[in-house]
Amino acid sequence: MFTGLYSNPGFADSVPFIENWPPASSDPLQQKAEALLNFCFPNASLLAPGSSEAYFYEGLKGILTPDNINHLLREYKHFHVHWPLIHTPTFDPIAAYDGLVLAICCVAAVYSDRMTPKSVRWFMELVRSVVLRESQMYKLAQNPQQTLDPNRHTSSDVEEFEALALLHSLFLWHGSQQQRQQGREEFFIFANITRRAGLMQPLPRSNPSFSSLHEPGPITGDEVALWNWDSWVENEKRARAMAYIFLIDAASTIFFNAQPLFDVSEIKVSLPADDAAWEAKTEEECASALGLRGEAAQVANVSGSRRAKQLSMSEALQVLYRGPHGQIPERSTNAFGKFLLIHAIHVQIFNIQRQLLRRMSTSSTSTPDGPATPPNGVSEQIQQLLRSTVQALELWKTCWDIDRAIQYPPTQPRLGFCRDGVHYYFLARLFLRSSRREEWAAPADLRCRHVFNLLKSIRSHVAADSTQKGIDFGSATTVTDDYGINDLTLNMRHLFTPIQAPRSLSLQSPTPTHPQ
Repeated sequence: MFTGLYSNPGFADSVPFIENWPPASSDPLQQKAEALLNFCFPNASLLAPGSSEAYFYEGLKGILTPDNINHLLREYKHFHVHWPLIHTPTFDPIAAYDGLVLAICCVAAVYSDRMTPKSVRWFMELVRSVVLRESQMYKLAQNPQQTLDPNRHTSSDVEEFEALALLHSLFLWHGSQQQRQQGREEFFIFANITRRAGLMQPLPRSNPSFSSLHEPGPITGDEVALWNWDSWVENEKRARAMAYIFLIDAASTIFFNAQPLFDVSEIKVSLPADDAAWEAKTEEECASALGLRGEAAQVANVSGSRRAKQLSMSEALQVLYRGPHGQIPERSTNAFGKFLLIHAIHVQIFNIQRQLLRRMSTSSTSTPDGPATPPNGVSEQIQQLLRSTVQALELWKTCWDIDRAIQYPPTQPRLGFCRDGVHYYFLARLFLRSSRREEWAAPADLRCRHVFNLLKSIRSHVAADSTQKGIDFGSATTVTDDYGINDLTLNMRHLFTPIQAPRSLSLQSPTPTHPQ
């Protein structure tokens, strides 16, 4: 199932995260299990027998055994295919930030047969409270007297952002209605941390972790001499963390009518690099995938842009919004980059529709329900933004069609939700055609049902069109038909579906009792 997803062939023959790991019975993994328990309950020896805290501790102790941790980290591959946030070639679970390892385990538990969905919700509730309690970035950002250096960068800071992002995702896509509401309401704190920590901007040259391939502007020719794999990885992790946080915000806007918290024009970090470079296991493989060793060395980078430096979101949007004269050369972006850009266009559509609703409320104008034509009395500024957004959307589709044929020929499967932006193109067209208040001002859960119903009909259309053209369906067509529609206590496994049918596994240790 991995064949063709990533360009480096070695990835197809291995499971991410575990190639160089010690076995579950080894001392390092046992020590990590103990460290994770201590991270959650630093005063476990002082817990009163029979107390709720002691009960929670015993439940967590049953989950965080070395064997279960090893199993969960293996299961994370199902989510990683959809959202390649973690740099698997260099990720060391023993040395990594405990909060990130716990967040990864929570996500992986969704795909494991060792825990029920209800137990996973208990697990992620506990882990989220602990990570918020222990996160240094969270503490700093919530202190109004504390000044954050926007140029500050440490690997542990990025791992904190990765952990918080994964947990926010779980609360949106695997939570109960109450957990989902909590995640939406508290996201503004996370967005504020992201902004204050400077994650929206690339690191300057004065920073020791500076990467020439992550600064704005064209290729200068000095990149080969300045390139360093460690710095490149750290900056790419930083860029992907920002991309994923932005997607949480944009998805909340699309599916829950939440006001977007990020101005897309302010996101200056690069779009995600090609899969072949991100999944490369060695410095030389990465350099070859990026094109730093010449065009001939890029032969393994089939599905990417084959560009050493990616555009930033703001740069790419400027091109898309230049109107009918705007052009993006083929292979300017990869599929993940296009997925981010279509979400940025959705944010613009939401802002337009909200402005139209405000105008119509004050002018008592009837609401339109047809082609994207603004009502009389709407300012020229809104009308121009609407026209340019329609043009940007169609230019995005042109780029998608051209690059899909080049980057994903029939022999190159396109797996992973983040590589499946075309469904959101059709959704955007529907959104542009309707300014009805009952849709754009609908409560979150009602909006959620409506959008997933729309996506369900779009999936059928895309699948039929793909069959006719002989192209890959993509991953959005595998979403369970009733996800987000019937039962609003969600199971993320039915949204970001496993890459293959999971095997039936049984615990080698007694099944833990999970507090409900």
